[in-house]
Amino acid sequence: MDQIKKVAIIGAGSWGTAVAKDIAESKPHISVQMWAYEKSVVSSINETCENADFLPGIKLPPNITATNSMKEAVDDAQAVILAPPSKVVYDISQKLAGLISGDVAVGFLTKGFCKIQNEVLTISQAIERAIPVLAGKVVAISGPSHAEEVSRRFHTCLNVGGQYAETRAAMARLLDSEYVQCRETEDIRAVEVGGTLKNPAAIAAGMISALPRCGDNLSGALISEALLEMIRLGELFGIKPERMMDISGLGDLVATALSVHSRNRRFGSDIAGQIMKKGSTLNLMDRIILRLRPESVIERMSEKLHYLAEGAYAIEPLIELAEAKGVSIPVYRSLYEVLLNKKDPSLLVETIKNPDRFDELYFSTKIQITSRKKGLEKIRGRAFRELITARTTEELQFREKNRLEAKSPDEIMKLLRADRDAAGRGRMGQAELRLIDGISRDNYNDTIGGLAGIYAGEVTDNYSTVFKWACFLLIGFIEFLNLFIQRRGKITLSGRLDEIRKAGKQATVIYVSGHTTPFDSLIAALTIFRKGMPFPRFFISSEAASSMSARVLKMCGGFVVDTSRLGNPVYREVIRQYISIIAGHGVPLLYVIDRSTGGDEFFSAVKDSVYKHGVELAIVPVELSYLRKPAVLGLGISGVSGILANVVHLNFSRPIYVSEYTRVPHMIEGLPGIIAGIWEKEKKIFPHYVLCKILRDRGYSVRQGDLLGLVKNYLNRSARSYDYSPSKLTRKGLRFLENNAIIRVENGQITVIDKELLSYYADGIS
Repeated sequence: MDQIKKVAIIGAGSWGTAVAKDIAESKPHISVQMWAYEKSVVSSINETCENADFLPGIKLPPNITATNSMKEAVDDAQAVILAPPSKVVYDISQKLAGLISGDVAVGFLTKGFCKIQNEVLTISQAIERAIPVLAGKVVAISGPSHAEEVSRRFHTCLNVGGQYAETRAAMARLLDSEYVQCRETEDIRAVEVGGTLKNPAAIAAGMISALPRCGDNLSGALISEALLEMIRLGELFGIKPERMMDISGLGDLVATALSVHSRNRRFGSDIAGQIMKKGSTLNLMDRIILRLRPESVIERMSEKLHYLAEGAYAIEPLIELAEAKGVSIPVYRSLYEVLLNKKDPSLLVETIKNPDRFDELYFSTKIQITSRKKGLEKIRGRAFRELITARTTEELQFREKNRLEAKSPDEIMKLLRADRDAAGRGRMGQAELRLIDGISRDNYNDTIGGLAGIYAGEVTDNYSTVFKWACFLLIGFIEFLNLFIQRRGKITLSGRLDEIRKAGKQATVIYVSGHTTPFDSLIAALTIFRKGMPFPRFFISSEAASSMSARVLKMCGGFVVDTSRLGNPVYREVIRQYISIIAGHGVPLLYVIDRSTGGDEFFSAVKDSVYKHGVELAIVPVELSYLRKPAVLGLGISGVSGILANVVHLNFSRPIYVSEYTRVPHMIEGLPGIIAGIWEKEKKIFPHYVLCKILRDRGYSVRQGDLLGLVKNYLNRSARSYDYSPSKLTRKGLRFLENNAIIRVENGQITVIDKELLSYYADGIS
């Protein structure tokens, strides 16, 4: 102890700063130098003798200094104390490996686990793996010790655990002071694991403190059950139950779970507060700012909790460890499901009350859902471009295996070049070409961000209420001309319109349709507009956007998707993020799925929006049926006119609330099949569709006298209901087929003339 002249503390959070103050005050002859990642922390400590970022209002002794240089901090130090977050302990230890020797006394304040190459390690194990010369010499420092109290000289007890007696004793004497008392023990594992295991329980305590009808009674039950689970987990590390009852176990659990100073408890309380906040409604000031600086409002509505809570990092490794060893920890598991998998907090409450019911409760609990966010329905999609770009870059950033794509950076770069070659250089802008041509591992992240920005600009809508009205009035005028002058076109509809309007008050409505023509979504959006259902940002195919004015369509609320480019991972991720973010902020959406590709980008975005944003989504399957085979007579206004000259029937099905598909893991994956089944079951089947199928099945020729009987047999076997009786369906179908020269009726025999067109209608029935 007498040989220690300098102590280095690696990490300048609140606890590291409080320990530095304790050492510096009680041993004024010792120089304490802190290493901080943040430059503001270094300047604050050196210039004002205060860590304003992490321990404001506490004056530090003059023998404490700070630096951004790790080498400078540990140079000539006889003792080093690590105090960084658990998630960076291993990386920092690797950097220290070449800077310190085995003669230096090394301790740590960090609580948590490190996951290294799929292996869960304690903090001491991680440090010793990174710095082999310290094997068996590292010391754990833990106990009920809030930085706010220690920094104000409140009486405190700490456990100091380590196998090497000399280092352990040096660390204990270093921290001992008038108000801090250290207890030595050889059982380092009990000290570090006990201090780690209590953190998730503290988050749970904070969470239930903010939930309705949860008070001290439930907190007592939580602490009791958490201790039992800590003992079970401790046994996996060879820790005896009585050691878990020590101050670094039970003592730390009680202090952290119940104290207002506990960051873990506050984290849990804040999370519960966010869950309980049902939607976000903009106030008057927000609405004013929204018109001037929409990005600032979006940023505030999208903000997350930024402060560190070690329990959040500890929970996932604990769950993996318990599952691998077959250890039952129902309360910790329920907390994991609420935090990581967004299950409703009632799962945690009911599990605390009866841990034996966890499995039953788990399979009956939906994810946590807020009501629909309100106030952003009229915001332009381009206001989300920065957020879309940032989220896309985050998802595809350089890592061994990408989270979403499950592909390496090399595979993603290969796909980008393949998309460039398939699209052709003439169809790409110069900026996009330059980025793809020049992408490499060295500039990967910057290039992904640049491409995401380009694609976000191409895709996002530029919604304007005025332009929406003007556009749909024009389309309505075209429809009027078709109906009353040419006597041909008509839009009819059916479905659960009142239910959809009601759903729009409590959920974000997402209409989803299959693809038939480039103008399907425009017709659907027009119908939604007229019937007063929640108006969406609607899908516009790149084909329609290139033929009409993409600028005008975007101002009506359209967003542009080039389905031929969905093989480009950056482009697909931009589409996915647009859908997820728009829906997550309460803006209705209409998406058209190319049935040949299955719409993976859409369903992935729906799942992302529900789990990340915690919003309720109501998916409305929309089926468009055309009386005649759609003939797009050119594009632009003439194309719209050609579609409106047809008879188009739209069916809006009953809303599907996505939260109902979150009770059981992976249940949500069945949504594509469910929606496809609804499309098929509820689509409008015109009479000639049935006759065409019968004629094709009978070899394109049928006796006229047999047709009614064949129709009756077909309808009797069919699982769907039809609008007409067999005789009326037969008459109407024959009239259509004869009038359109698809069949010929001679001498009581029906013969097909146009097999190609007949097959088109026959394919309309599965």
